[in-house]
Amino acid sequence: MRVLLISPFSPAAQHDHAAADTIAKLVPRLAEKTDLFVYSPQNTEESGTYTSLIPTAPFRPGPLARFGARPAWLRQAWPHAATREVRGLIERLKPDVVHAEYLQSAEILASRDNTVLTLHDITESVMAESYRASSGPERAYRLAELVRTRRFERDAMRRAGALMTLSEADHAVASRYNPRTLLARPGVDIGPVSWTAPPAGQPPRLVFAGAMWRRANILAARLLADEVMPLVWERYPTAELRIVGARPAGEITALAERDARVVVTGAVPDLRDEMLAAHAVVVPSVVGGGVLMKVVHAMALGCPVITSPGPADSVGADASMLCSGRTGRELAEAIDATLRHPAEAAARGAQARAHIERTFRWDDTVHAYLDAYAMVSQR
Repeated sequence: MRVLLISPFSPAAQHDHAAADTIAKLVPRLAEKTDLFVYSPQNTEESGTYTSLIPTAPFRPGPLARFGARPAWLRQAWPHAATREVRGLIERLKPDVVHAEYLQSAEILASRDNTVLTLHDITESVMAESYRASSGPERAYRLAELVRTRRFERDAMRRAGALMTLSEADHAVASRYNPRTLLARPGVDIGPVSWTAPPAGQPPRLVFAGAMWRRANILAARLLADEVMPLVWERYPTAELRIVGARPAGEITALAERDARVVVTGAVPDLRDEMLAAHAVVVPSVVGGGVLMKVVHAMALGCPVITSPGPADSVGADASMLCSGRTGRELAEAIDATLRHPAEAAARGAQARAHIERTFRWDDTVHAYLDAYAMVSQR
């Protein structure tokens, strides 16, 4: 089967966000099962396992990208030129399946039945939360983005020959717009190392991880520093919050300047080392957004995890596997319970690790994609 996969993020590039865990690991596995051609505006070199299609024109988003009928976030990763190039590639390659990975590349779906669209989240929901969390002049821009995103995403879901979602919650939403919606949880590699409690007497260490230039992570880190940690420090005055992730924004580094108990590390060689050394991985979400891979990775390591109800639901986890809280106070109480009862926290971590090993398997992920390909190639 000949498949043309298009994505804003190249599977061969180095990513400091979730694409490093999803498309970069998915594509080589799909290439073992299909005759795979991959186009991305980020492609720069050939690949040995699939045919990498190099864009003919460089992409440099300009200020006008924020205007027009399409959402601004779309043009930041997917230029008009990419859509034109892909249309030409379809005419030349005549693929059995055109697979748009990520909503950004969904412009190509119009008037084609043999298309698959993978949604990594329901972006309308993310934009709605982002709008509610905004204020001042930014609020008008967030509202415009919400309106444009709603129109673009719903149209893309209806047009796709088949939809793929990464979580059951997103599957329930997408199915309302397209009955040909499949669930494909992202695969995770379960390594040999699992979490053990730090030595007794060590000051509590809490880790938040993410791409720290992204607004969703900035808002979550501010929630922790401004609302959660002051409550935690009342009982554990030496507790340390470590904000781990690439390219921290200025407002994140300012959190560390304000209180020495907040440590902003920037990029680290291996995020797993930070998680394994923590008393708990605290990764709430303010704006939502599909499966949070930071939650999945922490659970796969067997770490005590504290998150929000949405991310917990997206990975199918319950109170036997992690703790969750909606408000700053609820999150602080979950941290307190985790620190006071380390044996119970370790037991939840072990249950979480077993759950990820059962339900986030790469073989299942690839089979779901192949099922979607078969569905649309026969239409």
